[in-house]
Amino acid sequence: MLFHLIYVSTAVVPMTEDGLVQLLDQSRSGNEQNGLTGMLLYKNGHFMQVLEGEESTVMEIFHDIRKDWRHKSVDVLRAEYIHHRDFPDWTMGFANIDKLDSSTAPGFTRFLEEDFRSEYFSQHAVEAHAMLLAFKESPAR
Repeated sequence: MLFHLIYVSTAVVPMTEDGLVQLLDQSRSGNEQNGLTGMLLYKNGHFMQVLEGEESTVMEIFHDIRKDWRHKSVDVLRAEYIHHRDFPDWTMGFANIDKLDSSTAPGFTRFLEEDFRSEYFSQHAVEAHAMLLAFKESPAR
């Protein structure tokens, strides 16, 4: 059965462009080998990611993600069974929101002004999922 998990975390040190590209390359390679898809967002030193696939695989990869030295304070916002993948063609979509001008994203401003670590997303995991989906329509970076 398909499963997805959405989590947030904080970078131990702010990520450089090269560091983000390296992380994305690793994620895509591992996800392709394991049949996972998803989306990774980065903003102000914080990550938000959704992983989709078979539950056991998602949980195994998430266990490894939790141990990754590049981030800390890994918190699950949502973990549940799903009927279909939201990112079926993406081993890992990516957006660096630090570079995004929220004034050019009407309707998304409220989301973009929130810190991924805020209580807002902890209490509104559905909206965290909606934000990830909104970036699906943007070109992957």
